[in-house]
Amino acid sequence: MSIKPAERTSLEIKRVIRAPRDRVYAAWTDPAQLKEWFGPVNVRTRKIVAEAHVGGKFCWELVNDEGEEMTVHGEYREVIAGKKIVFTWRWDEDELWKGRTSIVTVDLAEKKGGTEVTLLHEQLPSEESRDRHSKGWSSLFDQLEKFFSK
Repeated sequence: MSIKPAERTSLEIKRVIRAPRDRVYAAWTDPAQLKEWFGPVNVRTRKIVAEAHVGGKFCWELVNDEGEEMTVHGEYREVIAGKKIVFTWRWDEDELWKGRTSIVTVDLAEKKGGTEVTLLHEQLPSEESRDRHSKGWSSLFDQLEKFFSK
């Protein structure tokens, strides 16, 4: 079995969150809620902008676990209330990201006991970046689960 180059720089994570789909959707699109949970453990959100409509801006300013300030910018490309969110993702301070933009798709499906969230992150600049993002997104999902367990 061979892996296509595009697959080598993409990742997919599925997780069932114990909350109704409309509440999970709101957690992904409401800036006040995003500020409470968005990001891996040990990362502090300084500011988050989420204009969750087609053409709206996404911006996440953070301080990582090493004290480094970083920023991700993007734009919403598709927003289907309660079902799907697609936005671009680009790190500002990383040379690897110069002239590159990746795509994040979040699909929400009703499941017994909650909502299945499928996150697909495509067009990452390298396999190393894919692996780092995989760890970050996994930790972010842990934070989302904690958010709903309060």
